[in-house]
Amino acid sequence: MRLGAIAIGLAAIVLATRTTITSSAWVGRVFPGFVLLDNRVIASVGLANWSGTSVPGLYQSQVVAVNGVAVGSAAEAYARVAALAPGTPVRYRLARRGVEREVTVAAERFTLRDWMLLFGAFLLNGAMYLASGLVAWVLRPRAPVVRAFLMVGVAMSLFLLTAMDLYGPASFFRLHVVGETFFPAAVLQFALLFPQTHRFARWRHAGYGLSLAILVLYEAFLYRPSTYSSLLAANMIYLGVVVVVLTARLVWVYWRGGSQLARQRVRVVTLGVLFGLGIPGSIVVISALLGGGVAMNTAAFTPFLFALSVAYAIVQHDLLEIDAMVKRGAYYLVLTGAVGSAYVAAVVVLNLILQAGAVTESPAFPVVFTLAVLLLFNPLRTRLQALVDLVFFGTRYDGPRVLAALGAQLAATLQRDRIGELVRDCVDETIPNTGTRLFVANGGRLAEVGGGATIPPSLARHLGAGRVLTSLDPAELYPAPEAHDAARAAMAALGAEVAVPLRRREEVVGVLTAGPKRSGLFYTAADAEFLRALANSTAIALENASSYEALAELNLRLEDRVRERTAQLQDANRELADAYTELKNAETKLVHSEKMASLGRLVAGVAHEINNPVSFIATSVAPLRRRLAQAAAGAPPEVASMLREAEDIADIMARGAERTVAIVKDLRSFSRLDEASRKLVDLHEGLEVTLRLLEPRWRDRITIHRDYGTLPLVECDPGQVNQVFMNVLANACDAIEGAGNVWIGTRHDGDVVTVTVRDDGHGIAADVLGRIFDPFFTTKDVGGGTGLGLAIAHGIVAAHGGRIEVESAPRAGATFRIVLPTEASAVSLDRAASGNG
Repeated sequence: MRLGAIAIGLAAIVLATRTTITSSAWVGRVFPGFVLLDNRVIASVGLANWSGTSVPGLYQSQVVAVNGVAVGSAAEAYARVAALAPGTPVRYRLARRGVEREVTVAAERFTLRDWMLLFGAFLLNGAMYLASGLVAWVLRPRAPVVRAFLMVGVAMSLFLLTAMDLYGPASFFRLHVVGETFFPAAVLQFALLFPQTHRFARWRHAGYGLSLAILVLYEAFLYRPSTYSSLLAANMIYLGVVVVVLTARLVWVYWRGGSQLARQRVRVVTLGVLFGLGIPGSIVVISALLGGGVAMNTAAFTPFLFALSVAYAIVQHDLLEIDAMVKRGAYYLVLTGAVGSAYVAAVVVLNLILQAGAVTESPAFPVVFTLAVLLLFNPLRTRLQALVDLVFFGTRYDGPRVLAALGAQLAATLQRDRIGELVRDCVDETIPNTGTRLFVANGGRLAEVGGGATIPPSLARHLGAGRVLTSLDPAELYPAPEAHDAARAAMAALGAEVAVPLRRREEVVGVLTAGPKRSGLFYTAADAEFLRALANSTAIALENASSYEALAELNLRLEDRVRERTAQLQDANRELADAYTELKNAETKLVHSEKMASLGRLVAGVAHEINNPVSFIATSVAPLRRRLAQAAAGAPPEVASMLREAEDIADIMARGAERTVAIVKDLRSFSRLDEASRKLVDLHEGLEVTLRLLEPRWRDRITIHRDYGTLPLVECDPGQVNQVFMNVLANACDAIEGAGNVWIGTRHDGDVVTVTVRDDGHGIAADVLGRIFDPFFTTKDVGGGTGLGLAIAHGIVAAHGGRIEVESAPRAGATFRIVLPTEASAVSLDRAASGNG
């Protein structure tokens, strides 16, 4: 395909080069004021300034003689005129349809301007037609309409490029006839395929049969002027009819066709058809009807517009892009017409009404008029643009004003749902449609704002390219028919006719969709431009909202982290405080343990040291009493009296020794230094031992009330439990000022035993009740207590798996309940020694 295009292009370049060189020889030559074909027939070609143009019935006549001398060829006729001076009148004897006549035409010089207007127009249009056909063929090689357009381009290019050589030396006269006869057939083939395939398209090649028949006759009678002129007229009528058919079909498809792409194609080629084929076709038909009496070369100035418009319509499939091009063309056409009309109106007003012809004829008039146009250009352009949008495209809204108002509203909100509401309302009010939706990227998908729909992946892939999609897009815009069907199905499922991507930094951050217009019209390029601008504003607003949400979330996370860190610091501080308290408790318990150990050792030593002499005294009293009794029996009365006093003293010594032995026993029993592990203990015995040790504190002022229940032996550390009893009972005694009572009760309930100690002292205030077990907390005067007694008691009870409870009220005494399990708990005695619970 590409090699074929290159081959055709190279052949055209060679042909154009050759004909350009031969036609350039005309410049500076004196010629008759008209041009001749190789068969001496005056061609229907002329410029307004040529002397032959004003001669009626000149074209398609055969030159028989020049200045009375017969000529046998076109070259001979040119040679006779070339020998004359420009402006010399020349008599020609002409023959047409068997009738001869003489005309006089002044010879003139062929100028460069003449070459540009004649051969330059041929060269321009021939090159444009061929280039348009080749470009379309390269871009869409398999489309039948492109092949038809290529045939149009090749035939027209062949016709025009060989026409540059047609009037001398006519080397390509017969090749020129080929292009001339096949051009109508190519246009007919194209007309059955464009803007959409016609139902009779299968007969699109039938026109080439008629063209071939005309070509055969052409070649046979090429040098028979009368027959040649008839064949030329028939071929021109054929071409004119085909052009009329094409024009009628374009009008029909536009008004009655169902394809939006076909309608858009018709719109984009309308100007090209009017100026590229309409005017030239009219000239050709008129020339044919008048027997070639009208110069047809004027038809060569505009056909390239048709070629360009058709090539664009074939290659471009984006409906909105086509609409934008049509809009620009219509706008510039109306603007040009308005400026031209204003100029003509100014001339008419000044010349006819104000009789100021001198003003319009002045060289300054065009300058003044141009300045006036420049001053009024902006308001004129705005008004004309609004007029074109309203009349041709049905646009009734002011896009910039609507966008400005929406931008102010979007700038005032940072909520995604509110943005979606504003955008939907704006589109629905500006372009009334069946439903506007806004989709935003969320978690790898495009989800609807304020709804549950999502953009299908089949549609999202095509939106990623940034193009505005419509439900009426042709299949040529998609890589495969399946992709086209999937995209249309997705649009239908969303109820959308147009989908506009929201892009930020080359990424799709959302999609704006709108349903079919309520007016029934299709979306225009102005609508697409408005929706694109609105999408850009929406994308910025959504990005701002997303940034705000991210910032708010970041602040929230930061606050959470601050709270978390604060909690961690508080926990760490609490742990440090607990560790410090535990350390202080351990230190206190260690000091206390060492103190108790030292006291135990001291008690043991004292008891040992006291026990020996006391034992000696206790064991010696009985023998002493016997000896005194024996001595008193035989002694005189006065001596016996003294011995009886000695016996009384011995009795006192015996009781003192017994008391001392009991005290030492109680001390050893309380300290239990000889017991380092738990054992089964009688708690009643521990209570009694403790009461005896505290007897100096309660004797003669406090009455002890015992309410002992039946208790099993409890597995515990007797020394530590006795220490608990000591601390609780000592506090009870200290809480009673003067006379009072202490009640001691014991109970067994299941697997626990309870020891209750109640006093009727001054009680404990409510504000300090929760702190009585804190180390170093005391309500006694300085020197009256260390604040460790109850803390140690609490730690010992907790270490045994029990608990200690307290109830008190001011002036109502206090009640302590010591609850211990009957069996040993898993808590170590080391912790009990340290006082930790």
